[in-house]
Amino acid sequence: MTQRLAMLRILVFGYAAVWTIARTPHLLDTIDLAPRRFDGIGPLWWLGEPAPALAIIAAAVLTPIACGAAALGRRYRLSSLGAVVGFLFLTTYRNSWGQIFHTENLVALHMGVLAVVPAAVARWSTEKSEWPLHKSETSADHEVLSSAVVKALSVLTVGAYFVAGAAKLRISGLGWIDGDVLRHQIAFDNARKELLGDPTAPFGALMLRNSWTLAPAAVAAIAVELAAPLALVGRRAAWIWTGMAVLFHFAILAVMVIVFPYHLLGIALAPLLPIERLGTSVAAWHCRFRRHSTRLPPTGGS
Repeated sequence: MTQRLAMLRILVFGYAAVWTIARTPHLLDTIDLAPRRFDGIGPLWWLGEPAPALAIIAAAVLTPIACGAAALGRRYRLSSLGAVVGFLFLTTYRNSWGQIFHTENLVALHMGVLAVVPAAVARWSTEKSEWPLHKSETSADHEVLSSAVVKALSVLTVGAYFVAGAAKLRISGLGWIDGDVLRHQIAFDNARKELLGDPTAPFGALMLRNSWTLAPAAVAAIAVELAAPLALVGRRAAWIWTGMAVLFHFAILAVMVIVFPYHLLGIALAPLLPIERLGTSVAAWHCRFRRHSTRLPPTGGS
C-alpha cells in the first residue's frame, strides 16, 4: 500500500497543479468582475468583498508550484499544506461569483487527507529494483499507515458518489426514477448552453426525442451512485464499480457536456485500484529504454 500511496500522491497533486495552471486565465478574470457579484461561500464565508488582485495573482502562481513539489515529495509538510490551502482558496473564490461548481470537491478532500499524513515516505525512483521506495525507507509501520490512508481516500471517493445519489432521492424523491427530473435537467442544461453560445450535446437532444430512454438512464445513474460502497467489499467489486462509474461520467459528458476531468481520468477512482502497477510498468519501461540506449552505436564523426 505504500507504493499505491506514492502513486496517489503523484496523481492527485499533479492533477491539482495542471488544473490550476489551466484555470489561471479564468481565475484572473475575476479581478475585473463587478464587486457586487461577489458572495463568499464555504471557507471564504467571512470574506465580505473581493480579495485584492495581488492575492489572486500570488495564489495562482504559487499554488501549482506547491502542488508540483508535493507531488514529488519535496519539503512535503510545507508544500502539501501550501498546495491544499492555495487550491481550496482558488476553487472557493471562483465559486463565490455566482455559479457554484462541485467538480473539484473530491480533489480538495483527497489533497487534504494526503497533506496531513507522511505521504512522501515513498519517493519516485527510476530504478526498477527500488521503485517506488528507497529501501532504507520501508517499514511495517509505514505499510500499515499507508493502508489506512488509502482506505480513507477510498471511503471519500465512494462516499462522494453515495451522497450524490442520496441527495437526488432527498430532493426529488421517487420521482427521479421515472426520468422526468432527468428530462428537465438535460433540456435546461442544453438550452442554457445554446443561448450562451456554448457547445451542446447532440445525444441530449436524441434522448429527449426518445423519452423511453430517460427512466432507465435515471435508474442506472442513481444505482451507480448508491452502489458505490460495494466497491469497498473486494478487488473484483472495485473493478466492476469503477468501470460503471467511468461509463456514468462519459454518459453525462455525452448528454450534457458536463466534464468531470478528475473522474474521467480515473484519478478519483484510483484509491480503489492497484495503480502501483502503473509505476512498476513505467520503471520497467525506463530501465529497458536505458539499456537499449547504451547499446546503440555512436553516430557522427569519421
